[in-house]
Order: sequence, then structure tokens, then C-alpha cells
Amino acid sequence: MRKRAKILRDTTQGPGLLMMEGQQYRFSPEAWKSDAPPRPGLVVDVELGAQGAVQSITVVPDVQLQREQAEATSAATPNRPPSHSLHTSSTLIQLAAAGLLAATWSSLTAVNLAVPFPGKVEFTFWQILVFLNSGTAPELLDAHDSSSTGLYGVAAIVALAVPFLRRFWKSRLSLLGGLFPLLFMIAVAITFRRSVENINTISLDIGTYLSILIGLYLAFAPLKTFLVSQPKDAKHPESTQEKAA
Repeated sequence: MRKRAKILRDTTQGPGLLMMEGQQYRFSPEAWKSDAPPRPGLVVDVELGAQGAVQSITVVPDVQLQREQAEATSAATPNRPPSHSLHTSSTLIQLAAAGLLAATWSSLTAVNLAVPFPGKVEFTFWQILVFLNSGTAPELLDAHDSSSTGLYGVAAIVALAVPFLRRFWKSRLSLLGGLFPLLFMIAVAITFRRSVENINTISLDIGTYLSILIGLYLAFAPLKTFLVSQPKDAKHPESTQEKAA
């Protein structure tokens, strides 16, 4: 059985002494198998007999010790994910947010309108696009039965896709793409309100609030990065002037 130990005392004045697993063991000069003489502090490999007696001792080379120390340090330190993994995780989270926003637009009630008949009409955001595409107020009550969003639907898809533009376009301006879903919702809200200006009672529902929250999420991080980052070609004016002088 081989174990790791450290020399405590050499064999110049009798048996040597080593420390192994918290216990001290004596060894004779005959057990020493390395060319270099034993000296305190040396790290050694000890071969033990069946009864636990020291049979042979060899010095552990410095190169091996350094390699073992490097491996131990590497194992103890958590590996940092590479930058592309962080980008991938960020993209997946944004894709999930965009998918949730699309689901919210199509399935959750965004506004409630009070009309003479049938009394209340509920609209999802997507149904609002259907109504806006019709372009006429009489289609208001039939918007639920129509499936055509026209250019408004195309614009909605584009608004959901633009936040991912910076994955392909490295310009700093691409960071502003995160604002598009929120800006698109604001534009639709203004257009819709003007289209139903004769209806006084309009109340917002869960779909609107959730859509705003997701839109703010998609806009916040890219906008923050845009505001704090500097263009790559930006130079300090004073430095340029000093060079010119």
C-alpha cells in the first residue's frame, strides 16, 4: 500500500521520522530508495507492508507535486462559463419572454369596452389588431370573428423579432431593438383609442398589464447597456487635440 507522507527528521543521527496521515512513523536508512538524501520537509511516497511497517520511501518529484497542486486548485475553483454560454442563456431567456408576450397578445384579454349591445366587449391585443386592420368602426363587434390582422400583424411579428437583431448586427444601435415591442404596443394603444373615441368606458385587463411588464423587461437590459457603453470608435476630444498640437 502506497501513501503520501512528509519527512520530519533525517537519518543522520539514527532512525528517520516521517508524518503520514497525522501519525509519526520511524524509518531506517535501508528503507530510503531515492538518490537524494532524506531531509525535513521532503514530500515522499511510502510503501507499507502488510503489518503497516514502512518498507520503502521515494521522493515525490517537484514536477509531480506542481501538477497535483494545479489539478487540486482547478477542481476546487468552479469553472466559469464561457462568454458564448452566457450569451446563449441570455438569448434563451429573451426568446422565452418574447414567446410569453406573443401568447399574452393572443390569449389574454387586454381591454374591455362598454357598448350598448351586448354591453361589454373583450379584446385581446391580437383582436385589437384585427379591428384596426378593418379600419371601420362598424366592424368593432365582429372583430372576434375576423382572422385578418393585415399589416398590423406583420408589424407585430417584426416588433417581436427586432430585439434579437443584435445577435446578428454588432452595431451599438442594435441594442435599441429591445424597445420595439413596448413602442409598438404604445402605438397600437394610441391608434385604437382614437378609433373608438366615441366609447367612453374603456378598462384595461390583465393582458395589458402583463404585456407592459414583459415589454419593459425586453427593453430594460439592452437600453441600460446602450446608455453605459461607449462606441468603439469614440475618442476623447482632448486626447485628439493634444496629438494635433
